[in-house]
Amino acid sequence: MAYSLDGERIRERYFIYAPAVRLPVVASQESALPRVEPLKVAPHLKKRLYLFNHLLTEIPGSNRLLRWNAPGGAAEWDSVGINWIADSNGDVRWYLDIEQIHDSTRKDGLGASMGFQQTRDGHLIWGQGQRYYKHDLLGRTIWARTLPEKFADFSHEIRETEKGTYLLRVGTSDYRRADGKRVRSIRDHILEVDQNGDVVDFWDLNRILDPYRAELLHTLGRAAVLLPEGVARSDDLLSNERNEGDVLPFGDTPGVGTGRNWAHVNAIEHDPADDSIIVSARHQGVAKIGRDKQVKWLLADPRGWSSALRAKVLTPVNAAGEVLAQNPDGSYPEGFDWSWTQHTAWLSSKGTLTVFDNGWGRNLAPTRLEGNYSRAVEYRIDEKKGTVQQLWEFGKERGDAWYSPITSVVEYRPESDTLLIYSAAVGHLTPQRLTRPVLSEVKYGTQEVLSEFRVVSGQPGNVGYRALVIDLERVF
Repeated sequence: MAYSLDGERIRERYFIYAPAVRLPVVASQESALPRVEPLKVAPHLKKRLYLFNHLLTEIPGSNRLLRWNAPGGAAEWDSVGINWIADSNGDVRWYLDIEQIHDSTRKDGLGASMGFQQTRDGHLIWGQGQRYYKHDLLGRTIWARTLPEKFADFSHEIRETEKGTYLLRVGTSDYRRADGKRVRSIRDHILEVDQNGDVVDFWDLNRILDPYRAELLHTLGRAAVLLPEGVARSDDLLSNERNEGDVLPFGDTPGVGTGRNWAHVNAIEHDPADDSIIVSARHQGVAKIGRDKQVKWLLADPRGWSSALRAKVLTPVNAAGEVLAQNPDGSYPEGFDWSWTQHTAWLSSKGTLTVFDNGWGRNLAPTRLEGNYSRAVEYRIDEKKGTVQQLWEFGKERGDAWYSPITSVVEYRPESDTLLIYSAAVGHLTPQRLTRPVLSEVKYGTQEVLSEFRVVSGQPGNVGYRALVIDLERVF
């Protein structure tokens, strides 16, 4: 650092001690953190810093079951967060010492650290299990809060709104179903809190959407990966519908009805234009919901919705505004497709919606281990007309080599006019379960890849969730 004092130029150099990376270790681990390998870096993006949010699920001591007041919930879904910042050379510049906040033996210490976002003041927010946090990049705690009473099991998403409130994806700790059962609901509530952590509002998707719509769940159930012990892969979910018995247990398993993973919300967006929220429910579709708790539109395959919700499904159109007819097999003409088991349905500053279309269960087809693809996709939605037009897609032609059946993100970056895309779980369905995520920045509206990185996990069970750009100008 150089500065002038009374006409004399003075140069000072500061050194900051950084200890070795200290993270949980598993057998056959190749490195403390996954390796980020630059494949291509555009000159104007060389100063980028990327935060990677990964989850380590296969580690001794995790997934311990603790006692709760009601059955079910997502608390048993416990994993160790692996979170770090790398520069465009792939070098580690920062990491989160997860052992300071994660402990599978405590209710307030288990969970998965997820949903990292950089707030307008430059700080980081995220959540883990029963708590959510705000820290600066130097590691200082701004707040570390327990979820409000009756809410439980944070994961996947926390978002700052333009009003300065925060939206969190949670479940509930004690939900009374219509049939009298008390359960912990799972990934089906959106909670809004203010700067002090006080509850402003909440959305109960069990009452807003249809927790018994099972078209996509039937497809995923044939090869579901997180089925509980004692439930065979061949079991389907037909016997688990509308008061026909509780064949599957309550909890984090694909199933219908409150207390099972019928919605799996993984992303939230706030639309300041009408103070509504947009939720990505992996097992249902994308929904926009108002403050009045009424659905404004649904971006999802029309099959299986009740008549009232079917009327909210957007109508696909082409660039001329002409309605696209659905093919007999449920697909649409080239140039349009719904998003399937999607993630990160977020608004861009161009007024469009960007979605990562994972593609698992595409067109309600049975799970395949090859011949799949994922996409980053951009839609234009006309709310007055109730239509949707697909403007752009990326990744389809890369097929299995880029296929991420779970997790992942696409986000428009206005400062560079690019789409940041993290296909974060490439290889997740392979037997060895060694994922090799790909981070790309693509010039807006094109197929031109400006920068791209391959992330090598180096250990089984290390799954990429998201990545985001860190803006140092906000921090300092």
